[in-house]
Amino acid sequence: MTEKKSSDTKNLTDSKLVSEVWPSAQPGEDPVLYGHVDFEPKGEFPVRSYQTFRLTYTVGRFGLDDTGAIRVVFRALGDWGGLQTVDSTIANYVTATTNTGVPLLVDYAPYGITPRPRWKSLTVRVSGGYLREGDIITIVFGDTSEGSPGMKMQTFVEQAFEFKVIADVCSVGHFVPIPNTPYISVVPGEPVKWKAALPSLRRPGERFHFGIKAEDAWGNPSHLAEGRFTFETTIQVNGLPAKFDYLQGERSVTFDDLSIDEEGTLRITVKDEAGEVVAESHPLVIRKGVYGGYWGDLHGQSGESIGVSTSREYFEFARNCSFLDVTSHQANDFQVNNAFWAYLNELTAEYNEDHRFVVFPGYEWSGNTAVGGDRNVYFRN
Repeated sequence: MTEKKSSDTKNLTDSKLVSEVWPSAQPGEDPVLYGHVDFEPKGEFPVRSYQTFRLTYTVGRFGLDDTGAIRVVFRALGDWGGLQTVDSTIANYVTATTNTGVPLLVDYAPYGITPRPRWKSLTVRVSGGYLREGDIITIVFGDTSEGSPGMKMQTFVEQAFEFKVIADVCSVGHFVPIPNTPYISVVPGEPVKWKAALPSLRRPGERFHFGIKAEDAWGNPSHLAEGRFTFETTIQVNGLPAKFDYLQGERSVTFDDLSIDEEGTLRITVKDEAGEVVAESHPLVIRKGVYGGYWGDLHGQSGESIGVSTSREYFEFARNCSFLDVTSHQANDFQVNNAFWAYLNELTAEYNEDHRFVVFPGYEWSGNTAVGGDRNVYFRN
């Protein structure tokens, strides 16, 4: 773990943009009455590392009745592995205790207990007793006390991996969210491979871009890379420097507004200071014709719907780390509220840049299979 600490709200997806539905019938309107959560450690944790986290839930004014429960719910997507309470010597072992000795039942379900986008849930239920205001439930994720290596982090980066807590204090099956949502940042590992990316087809004089990045063992662009490089090309490229210093902290670098005057096939070879080849691009064909060739990803989602991270991060990654020419956001229509639709249109307008990075506003029309199934809907502007 690094020493850098996450703030309480930085990087979290704005809850106003997420169409989650909580019970309308509640014991009280003030969410503070249901208790509060503390979490440690916070900060940044490398992908595929093993970690231990301690979440403490302090019971609120209403108490926590017999058979009442709290749940820690996680987003549907993630390959960090399911939590388990059976084998204390293997990964993802989780325990839960009370400071008063009241017994608890602990159960993990990967699907079917909580609605999307938080399908994965850990339920901690009072079993034979009750808890008063100020009593504490402590949950240890990746409890290593009996030999477990810890909780296994996922393979992909996520700025705000949430441990969202909801509570059923009256034991009626209505879980309401606790106000503060703790989270960690899952960050890239050490770089192991450099990659160089070009488009595939352009016409003479047409502008294009060239991207370079370093990836960790799981394909995440790593901010830990640095180097001094030279570029060798098979044909003359207007606007491309002969050498370049790649500074630590960058996830990628893009060279824009490049062009080639004549027909031909371009490959760019990237060499380090020792003259060793670290990356070679795929071929870019320069050919006269009616059409160019463009790379795009037209179907993706983010944390405002069923995905992870924010929609802004989605567009940033598409343009600056995947080096795409075109993209669109395709949230399921039933998870697009008015606030998110307005924000998404603002974002697409902000990121759309004619002749460089085209962003289509849109959504996924999400009918059941019996009535036609999912359809992608795109707008020209």
